[in-house]
Amino acid sequence: MRIPAAMAFCAMMLTSAALAAAPARRPNILFLVADEYRHDCLGVEGHPIVKTPNLDALARRGVRFTQAYTASPVCSPSRGTMFTGRYPQVHGVQRNGFPFAEGEVVLPQWLHARGYTTGMVGKLHLQPGADWFDFAEITAGGDGSAYQAFLRASGQMIKGNANTAAVPGSLVKPEKTPLRIGTSVLPEDKFPEAWEATRAIDFIRAQQGKDKPWFLFVSMLKPHSEFVIPAPYDRMYSPKDVTLPKTFRAGMALPDDFASGETDAEGPAPRKKKREKVDGPGSPARLFINDPEILREVTAHYYGAVTLVDKQMGRVLALLDELGIRDNTIVVFTADHGNMLGERNRMFKGVMYESSARVPLLLSAPGRVAGGRVSDAIVDNATIMPTLLDLAGFGVPAGIQGKSLVPALTGQGPAPEAAYSWLSDKMVRQGDWKLIVPLSRSRSGQPELYNVVRDPDEQTNLYGRPEVATVQAKLTALMDAWEKQPPPKVKL
Repeated sequence: MRIPAAMAFCAMMLTSAALAAAPARRPNILFLVADEYRHDCLGVEGHPIVKTPNLDALARRGVRFTQAYTASPVCSPSRGTMFTGRYPQVHGVQRNGFPFAEGEVVLPQWLHARGYTTGMVGKLHLQPGADWFDFAEITAGGDGSAYQAFLRASGQMIKGNANTAAVPGSLVKPEKTPLRIGTSVLPEDKFPEAWEATRAIDFIRAQQGKDKPWFLFVSMLKPHSEFVIPAPYDRMYSPKDVTLPKTFRAGMALPDDFASGETDAEGPAPRKKKREKVDGPGSPARLFINDPEILREVTAHYYGAVTLVDKQMGRVLALLDELGIRDNTIVVFTADHGNMLGERNRMFKGVMYESSARVPLLLSAPGRVAGGRVSDAIVDNATIMPTLLDLAGFGVPAGIQGKSLVPALTGQGPAPEAAYSWLSDKMVRQGDWKLIVPLSRSRSGQPELYNVVRDPDEQTNLYGRPEVATVQAKLTALMDAWEKQPPPKVKL
């Protein structure tokens, strides 16, 4: 049942009976993240190809947000916002590899100080990391000492990283692209995502019989590049069944130069650097693509990685039912950002267009929030931390910029008025409209204004047109007010 945006969640009533029946022990929290996962790659979103039965089931039990955005369309800044409820210009992680500003408090620290056992497994991409958790197995794409020990014990001796090691001869025309597209040398049960799911299951089982609630962050690298995945996912989807984006132009002349100050997805970018073309070496973070054959192969492997993630996260979700703890476990699934997958001939992330900046967001909180709903409310991932704290019964501390969704979910208040994002550009989305403005005047590029409902491919820039002057002024004022917020530090 879809709820109109103007009535977003007002029908989702948390009854007094449900409150009375809620268990006295604070809820467990399972926080699931997939890296570079597009907002539309869910069966329940109507995707024509990709299969995600486990995440679809989670969506049907909870609330699915159709208009959720990342606070920054690269990994670390987005994750920093998920963990603090504060935006990148405030928490300090404005690029990958940047540390938090002094005194920032992250979600696992906050929960640990209030009686939770905290754990994480998979990709964190935040500093210092392991110190925030009682249990931590940090890996990304096959790195991490515990995962490497597991491979050695399993007799899986590979050259290079588990995310890139391909069966000889399986790579798809590597001479045409810096992307690695192929079949992993590892079987599915030895692949990082399967190992991470197993370690998550071990953590949850270990908490049984204890009198403390737990928080577990499970973060899988896939469907992030490289596009080397195990069988049968490598051929689960046929490239011939892939529909190319409407905005993709085969053979298009590719841009020559980076705009000054554009962000490299893997760290601080030089002020000016050559863009990587489809036939050039280097970081895929900067890739433009004009080869439809390669794009179809990439997309088919990307879809395979999505279904791989769905299966492994499904193993963790199934354990909640097996142990009888689903009714006292809050579950969130989201992504740190999306992937352009050839739209505008771009690959990957780092821009404010929908396929990079929009993310899936699913929330299940049995007994606390009515499930089986779809919301078109416009939110960003600064809402995740305050919502989790609110659902756990703590309320929202001063200094958290994101707004809890609980009042809207229970019919007690409005949803956030807008979604914001920050990187090389800054973005605000409200209603049907999205405004994108370069972060600094020294950066080339013009402001952009789109009606993303009428123009979902963002092809008609309306910025500066007289007929949208009122909308433009309203969004500009929202952006200015958001950028100047002076929140206090959150107290641990």
